[in-house]
Amino acid sequence: MVVASIRFVCCWICLALVVVVIPTSRKVAAFTGRTTNSLRRRQSFHTTQILGRVLYSTKNEGKEEPVQPDILKPFPMAADPNFLNTGSVGEGDFVLCRTGDPTAEELSNENLLRILKIQCSDLEANTLVWKCLGYRFDETQQVWTAEKVFPKWAAKYPPPPPDLIGMQRIYSKEIDQPSLKANQALVRSIPVDSKQSLKTHLKPLGFTGYKYAELTPNKTRRAQCANWLLYYREELFGFTIDELKERRRRKQELEEKAAKERANDGKDEWKPPVKEVF
Repeated sequence: MVVASIRFVCCWICLALVVVVIPTSRKVAAFTGRTTNSLRRRQSFHTTQILGRVLYSTKNEGKEEPVQPDILKPFPMAADPNFLNTGSVGEGDFVLCRTGDPTAEELSNENLLRILKIQCSDLEANTLVWKCLGYRFDETQQVWTAEKVFPKWAAKYPPPPPDLIGMQRIYSKEIDQPSLKANQALVRSIPVDSKQSLKTHLKPLGFTGYKYAELTPNKTRRAQCANWLLYYREELFGFTIDELKERRRRKQELEEKAAKERANDGKDEWKPPVKEVF
């Protein structure tokens, strides 16, 4: 009887173990499977991320970084009417003297390239153009005079000389419009044949032009001033007003003769108007 009771209890214990262990093992297996799958998914995700970064870096390797415009800070000191007379010029690498006539060294390609690279101040770039336009600085009275200014330019811009760049770097209409108009007048005085002087003369020094994305009013006007200075150096520098007028007369005669020949051949060519400074 006792033996039979012991056997009965043992059977129930075994049955209970089967009932408990089997579901538990299934749960453990299911949990282990989920954990394994989760780990696999995470490893796959991280691998994809790493691979994506590698592919992205490989895809963009060798490409230039996006060009950003170099926005210069406002310069309120330039609002002082006496700044153009007393501001510092010619103290760095930029070759310039406020007094006297323009020199060949001041108009060298290397010096003009510094204007484009913003390796000189706005005042220095302005001052060189003023000297080439004919303005002269009187050290005694500490003012600019129109001693040798081209007649047409002098009639429109008597002393003091106009700011051609916008030295305050504040581009509201009230402050910037006079500089903008003066710069546009300077650009209009450049003949079509001399519009590409920057590429012609400065490309050998490594200047390939500005990218559109990096253009600012300051850079644009510096480029226009440098282009006018190249035109001045190649076409006007070293000649008197009378000599320039005689050269212009002969040039106009040749152009009129060529125009008549084109008209006889049934060809016509339009050229934009040029408002010369002399």
